[in-house]
Amino acid sequence: MSLRAKVTIIFAVVIVLGGGLLIYSAYQGRLSRGLEIDIQGPEKVSIGVPFEITVEVSNTSQNIFEDLRLSLSLPEGIAFLGSPPAKNVDLREFKTLSAGGVNQAIFKLIALDGENSFKRIEAAANFLSGSLSSRFEKRQTLDLAVGSYGIVLDIAAPQKVFSGESFETEISYKNSSDIDFQDLKLKLEYPLTYTFIKSALPPDVGNNTWVLGGLRKGSENQFKITGRIIGPDGAFFDIKASVEASFLGQSYPISVKTATLSIATSPLSLRIFLNEDPEYIVKAGDILNYSLNFSNNTDIGLRDVVISAQLIGEMFDFPTLDTLGSFRSTDNTLTWNASNLPELATLLPGESGSVRFSIKAKENYPIRRLSDKNFLLKASGSIESPTVPHFVTADKTIGIAALETKVSGSVAIDTRAFFRDAASGVANSGPWPPRVNNSTQYTIHWLITNYSTDIKDVEVRAFLGSNARFVKIVKSGGSSEPIYNERTQEIVWNISRVPATTGVVTSPMEAVFQIEVTPSSADVGKYMELIRDTRIKAIDDFTGLQLNNADFGVTTLLPDDKTVSSDQGLVQ
Repeated sequence: MSLRAKVTIIFAVVIVLGGGLLIYSAYQGRLSRGLEIDIQGPEKVSIGVPFEITVEVSNTSQNIFEDLRLSLSLPEGIAFLGSPPAKNVDLREFKTLSAGGVNQAIFKLIALDGENSFKRIEAAANFLSGSLSSRFEKRQTLDLAVGSYGIVLDIAAPQKVFSGESFETEISYKNSSDIDFQDLKLKLEYPLTYTFIKSALPPDVGNNTWVLGGLRKGSENQFKITGRIIGPDGAFFDIKASVEASFLGQSYPISVKTATLSIATSPLSLRIFLNEDPEYIVKAGDILNYSLNFSNNTDIGLRDVVISAQLIGEMFDFPTLDTLGSFRSTDNTLTWNASNLPELATLLPGESGSVRFSIKAKENYPIRRLSDKNFLLKASGSIESPTVPHFVTADKTIGIAALETKVSGSVAIDTRAFFRDAASGVANSGPWPPRVNNSTQYTIHWLITNYSTDIKDVEVRAFLGSNARFVKIVKSGGSSEPIYNERTQEIVWNISRVPATTGVVTSPMEAVFQIEVTPSSADVGKYMELIRDTRIKAIDDFTGLQLNNADFGVTTLLPDDKTVSSDQGLVQ
């Protein structure tokens, strides 16, 4: 068959297939055009007020639609009434829809957020028609206008408060909808350091939940709570209020409001410093010099000032504590007052000063479990006086500060050499004791111990002795094997990560390789160098610091090989 004939046949087949697809698509489109979807809903809905959406499906064709399925998909912030807010699709099934027939489905919904916005709701219907096994589908959307909240909630608090000073927060709520609400509940979420004092409307559960019950349309109420918050100068905190309503057994947050407040510069301020470096990272065994700087920022003298600091952290070596303050070991708290620092009897207007103490970090990490990692040292300080300035509504003047410091990890490399190494499954050959111009094989072990932090980008490297050569890798832990550079006689082991406590709670990460050494006449009567100093470096995942360590080189003295004596390592 000629090339032209083949091309003609292929072209004809393409035309037939393409025509078939066009005919099928046209048929499918004609069937789909016979299905009409109409979505009806309110012009505008209020957040928290239930409403209904009606979806009408009609068959305008001359065919029977079988196994008709209708689904409604909701955007975020709209929920099916009586279902969890996470549910966003509801499915309705109809057996058949005859020619000219109409079916209708009503969906009860509720808007939970999106004030003054539009939210798109989508309905989709699909069906089987006649003898065709394919499903045909049509979609329709409704852009729903979401207005204001049905329950208007407000929370008013001072923009700035002093640490430890009591202040009022007013909660108000109003039913601005056209329905009466039932089963309403009001909840408040406080910052961790907030202390609830009292409420004009007593809470029903704990100190943060009020069961409001019903609220008729147009009704409103308000009440005040009193509390205090402790925090460092400039810190921001949120008090969050939410109203929940229950519909068909499901609870929904239908109105949420948040008040943000900050801690104003305290009349009595305190700041903590460690080794005069705000970015200081502690290493095991470091001497830690803490200073607590204080200042009277008022125009009156503050009497009977007391300063305290609590130390929290397993890496503090408390027997090394050096301080002029008193120390209470039951909770590791230091205290200064007029008895050990006379100037604290009265702190004059604008006067400032400091107290100091020093303590060592432990030399060894207190590791007992796999989870003993990423150690922190915390110093929480406070300063207070019973004298209260006229502009502060509190029973005492107080300032607080805190400092949290990371403790870096540590990594170690141990280099060992063996002539007899049955434990590794290696039979080293050659004379022992080593002999001039004769080759003897040895196995070198690299063992990595990593202490209190995960480390990454680990690199171990060392040069072999002058008359040594690399033979093979025997064993390698981690993600890769050591690589030998024959030109430089350097062997390098790169590992992507080593977990904390490797070699402490678990076995060390180990690599074993075999080398061969040939002594020269200059080595007679000496211990011959097998491998030079081994160095390791890595990045501490917890602190970001680079960790470095090293181990001495190893000779034919073989101190770790218990099958040989020390004098046997001298070259013969």
